[in-house]
Order: sequence, then structure tokens, then C-alpha cells
Amino acid sequence: MSHGSYSSYSASIMTEDEEDWEDYVKGGYHPVKIGDVFSDGRYTVVRKLGWGHFSTVWLARDSKQNRHVALKIVKSAPRYTETALDEIKLLQRLITSSTPPTAPTPSNPHPPPSPAHTHPGRSHVIQFLDHFRHKGPNGVHVCMVFEVLGENLLGLIKRHQNKGVPMHLVRQIAKQILVGLDYMHRCCGVIHTAT
Repeated sequence: MSHGSYSSYSASIMTEDEEDWEDYVKGGYHPVKIGDVFSDGRYTVVRKLGWGHFSTVWLARDSKQNRHVALKIVKSAPRYTETALDEIKLLQRLITSSTPPTAPTPSNPHPPPSPAHTHPGRSHVIQFLDHFRHKGPNGVHVCMVFEVLGENLLGLIKRHQNKGVPMHLVRQIAKQILVGLDYMHRCCGVIHTAT
């Protein structure tokens, strides 16, 4: 789909699984099509993963690391940019906290790992890989790159035909969320609250 064809979509063919095409304006979403490249050709868009009020998310191929990644492209209005930059600061704090504090030296060839490096919740927190800005027809967009994750909770609920997710899965998901939050709180100093 070309950038110009976005405006030809009517609300009558939109589904709940698509963002509002009227948000493809200055300050809004960046128009993306399969094969688009970002960050000096490093990331090539493969397909759409999803969207939210804040951004669209795309499966992309990272040519530098030879892997697939999730590319989050934030709306370009200043309030979204500011929120994205705050998110990046938090994500970088998670990275810094999980980096081993000291490198091996001749006098200490096996330094002890940091508590953050060994905490079981570390594996339940998304890996933030990269960020950059992209100039497009609707403004300058903050872009964030993450590891590719599996199905989200809404997809899981739909897969169970809205009849309820089995209790063993609910317990497993709740435990993973709580262990991840414990890691973020105890090891990274990030307190997760709703505002």
C-alpha cells in the first residue's frame, strides 16, 4: 500500500483490529508499508504486529544482528514524543541494571554476578535493543526496537473464545508478571505504578 492510499480507506471497511486512518496526519502515525527500511537501512519491515493509541508495531528484520525484531513507531506529536523518551529512559535503566557490574581482571577472574544479573525476573522483562528517530511525512517519530514476543493476553483470551483462560495459565502468567515486577523494583529501582 502506498503512502497516498491511506486516505482512500473509509471508516466502513475499518475493523477493530486496525488503527484509525484519520490518525495518519501531522503529529500522528507514520505511514509504513512492507519493505520500508529504517535507521539507515538496518531494519526492514516484514509485517504489522499491532497498534495502539500511542504507536504502531511492526515485525522487522535487523540486518546487522540477522534477527527479527519488533519495531515500535510512536506518533510524532510532542506529547507522544515526550512519553516515548520517558519510556526509553526506563528501558535503559533496565539494561544498565542487568549488565554485570565488573569485568573479569587478572586478580579477580570470576567476579560475582550482580543480583540483577541472576534474578529470575530478568527473563520476564522485555529486551530493549535500540532506539532512533525517523523523519516522515507526519513529523519526526521516536522509534524503539524490542525483542519479538509471543501472543498478547487479548489474543489468548480470544483463542479461548472469551470463555476464560484456564486457571493453570492464569497462575503461570500472574507469577511471571509478579517476578518480572519484583526484578524491576528490587534490582532496577523502577517502581511500576498507574497514574
